[in-house]
Amino acid sequence: MKEIGLFIIGLDSKVDMENSIKKLLEMNFQVIGEFFIKDSNFHIECEERFLSMDKFIYVHTIDNQIVRVGSSKGKLQNRMKSWERDVSKSLKGIKSSTPLWEGERWKELLKNNSGVLYGKQGSLVKTDVGEINTFLSEESYLISELLPIMNRSKYR
Repeated sequence: MKEIGLFIIGLDSKVDMENSIKKLLEMNFQVIGEFFIKDSNFHIECEERFLSMDKFIYVHTIDNQIVRVGSSKGKLQNRMKSWERDVSKSLKGIKSSTPLWEGERWKELLKNNSGVLYGKQGSLVKTDVGEINTFLSEESYLISELLPIMNRSKYR
């Protein structure tokens, strides 16, 4: 295995997800909740203390595999409600911002299973123009390094 950036890549060119989860924890990500499908609805249950946070990066994992990286400029609660609504519509074959193929893929991945959601607020960097939250840059970096299977765009 060799190290590329912060993540370990195995000989088969797949990301070593167990070590990647360790790296997420080292980058101050924490478990913030879980997600699952019940009665054809996508459910996300987050710890209350995270829901009012903004400029937030979240990572969906299933069986210790990072499957999607995302972010929310506004309050996390609003973003998670949108996720539940749009993926649930897709699961039912109703057109939404989540493509139907993606709903089917979530159904396959979460069959008799649930996922763990990790998250953290973006880092603050002091610059000449003031303090800047780097949540979008951090999200982009993670997507390009990990290439999660459920991210439609691999680069931001």
